[in-house]
Amino acid sequence: MSYRHLYSATALLLASVAAPTGRAAELDAAAVQQVVAQSTAEYAALVDKRDAAGLAALFTPQAEYVDSDGVVFHGRDAVQAEFAAQFAAGLQGKFTIEVTSIRPIADGLIVEEGATTFRPAGEGPVSQGRYLALHARQSAGNWLLAAVRELGPPELSAHEQLKSLAWLVGDWREELAGSVVQTSWRWSDDGVALLAEFTTKDASGDSRRGTHRIGWDAERKQFRSWIFDSTGGFVEGYWTSADDGTWAVQLHGVDSDGLRIGGLLTYVVEGADRLTITQSGRTRDGVALPPVSNRVVRRPPAAVVPAKS
Repeated sequence: MSYRHLYSATALLLASVAAPTGRAAELDAAAVQQVVAQSTAEYAALVDKRDAAGLAALFTPQAEYVDSDGVVFHGRDAVQAEFAAQFAAGLQGKFTIEVTSIRPIADGLIVEEGATTFRPAGEGPVSQGRYLALHARQSAGNWLLAAVRELGPPELSAHEQLKSLAWLVGDWREELAGSVVQTSWRWSDDGVALLAEFTTKDASGDSRRGTHRIGWDAERKQFRSWIFDSTGGFVEGYWTSADDGTWAVQLHGVDSDGLRIGGLLTYVVEGADRLTITQSGRTRDGVALPPVSNRVVRRPPAAVVPAKS
C-alpha cells in the first residue's frame, strides 16, 4: 500500500471526535460542521506526532478500512499496524482535505464523502484521492470511524489541473540586470495549456523573443514547461508547489551558445499584480552562477484612444 493510501484513508476521520450530547438525527448543519473542524484538527496533530496508536483510537474496535487496491484491514489493531508501517517508511508531507458531503443516514450513523491531496515534503508528484467513510455514534455519545473505503483519485481534466496556475494569465513586465522583459500569458484555444510570448530587450537595444508553454504531465502528475527563444535556446522543467503558495520550476536546457544550463526558478505571488521571481542553483557549462531575484509587475491595459468625430 502506497503512502498516499495512508493519507487518503486516515484523513477521513472527520467526525470521530466526541459529540457530547444529542443523537445523529438531532445534529443540525452547524453542529456537523463543528464536529468536522474539531476532528480535522485532532487528526492533523496526530499525524504531526506520527502517532499510529492515536490515529487507530479514532476507529471502532471492529472497524474496516479498504484501500484503493481493495486490500482490507479489519479491526483497530490491523489499522494501527498499517499506520505504524507507513510512518516507519519515513515518508513525510502535507495533506489537505475537502469534504464534499456529510449526511446522517440513520440514528447513530453518518456517511461522509470527500477528496484528499497529499504533497510530499521533498521531490515527487502530488497525490489525490477520493473516499467514503461511515461514522457510528457510540454509547458514550462520541463518534468513531466504523468503515473507510478509498475510491481512487478524482479524474481531473488538464484544464482543471492548470487552473491552479491561472494567476499567470495577463501581461507582465520585469527589469533584470539592465534588461526589460515583457511577457503575455494566455490560455491555449483548447484550454489544455498555458501559453506565453516574451520579449527581452537589453541595455544596448538588442532584443530576442521566445515562447513558454505549460502543460499537464499525466505520468508524473506535475506541470511541465517548455521554453524556446529566438536565439536557439531551449529549457524544460517540472513545477512543484509549496504549502505557502509558492511555485518552483526545476529547469535544464541549453543556451544560444549550445552550453548546458540549469537552475531553480521560484515564483512568489504577491497579490494580483506582483510576483517575485528568484533564480537559484544556476549553472552554465557546469559552472555555478550567483542567485538572482527580481520583481515582476502586471502591466495595465493599454489606454483606449477615443476615435475622432
